[in-house]
Amino acid sequence: MRAITSGGGKADAFTPSPGIREFLLALKARGIKIGLVTSGLHEKAWPEILSAFRQLGLGDPREFYDAIVTAGQAIRKGEVGTLGELEAKPHPWLYAETARVGLGIEPARRHRVLGMEDSAAGVVSVRLAGFACLGVAGGNIAASGLQSLTFKNCATLADALPIILGT
Repeated sequence: MRAITSGGGKADAFTPSPGIREFLLALKARGIKIGLVTSGLHEKAWPEILSAFRQLGLGDPREFYDAIVTAGQAIRKGEVGTLGELEAKPHPWLYAETARVGLGIEPARRHRVLGMEDSAAGVVSVRLAGFACLGVAGGNIAASGLQSLTFKNCATLADALPIILGT
């Protein structure tokens, strides 16, 4: 993990999700604020994020995302972190903190926030924070019986784009 963080390590140590590059660039092109939320500890999550971004050719994730929340660090623009180390998903802090502190979205505008999740704990976290949730296949949402807590479910990120962009 240290080798990856310092610019070394195995170049393809972590595999990005299929279609994520196109997905993220489409959102950016529309001026949509993007926050990345993980309850994974910073020491593990940050090298994974860096590795994926290097493979995708998207530069520094701190510059690309509008907010990044990992467990165990302070959250500020250009930094990553959260209180998630104290309360992991499904606690709503992760998403509430990302929207309010990281993205600067006032609570009165929470209807403009959409969380995307592939895990049951993540869906509960998004919903408890007061946001709509779009389910993405690949996790345990269906197996947990929580599909009813999502407003839609998608097989791929490409399937999610028309829903998000209204096209």
